[in-house]
Amino acid sequence: MKRPKRILVGLKTLDSADGLVDLACRLGARGASLRLVHVIELPDITPLNAEVPELDAAAARIIAKGKRAARRSRMKASAFVFRAHDSGSALLDEMTQNKIELAVLGYHHRHALGEIMLGTTARHLAHRASCHIVLAIPPRR
Repeated sequence: MKRPKRILVGLKTLDSADGLVDLACRLGARGASLRLVHVIELPDITPLNAEVPELDAAAARIIAKGKRAARRSRMKASAFVFRAHDSGSALLDEMTQNKIELAVLGYHHRHALGEIMLGTTARHLAHRASCHIVLAIPPRR
């Protein structure tokens, strides 16, 4: 695989933002650009334009931390916050529309009932994405 020039970094939590962006910067080609994406996932019954100031504020902090990490590596980065009922579909749309060559995503070890029944975002993307995906899986604590 040649070094990618268009990289999507899925930022879910504040704790993982630095590590994911640093990993994407190391994997990218010289002159690559990052698309930092945070998806505010809302329940199906919640309208996507609903006011959720605490989620909007958390998204802003996560994106800001990702942008700082990209600046430290001197990597070009654009940042986006989307609202969706399904983060996997939102990320897949973003990958397809922007011809992403590599997606760097985090993964967690929690196993909720919904995850077992419906699958994870990572699983959804692994089956459907047209680009390479790198999952950063932290050690169990």
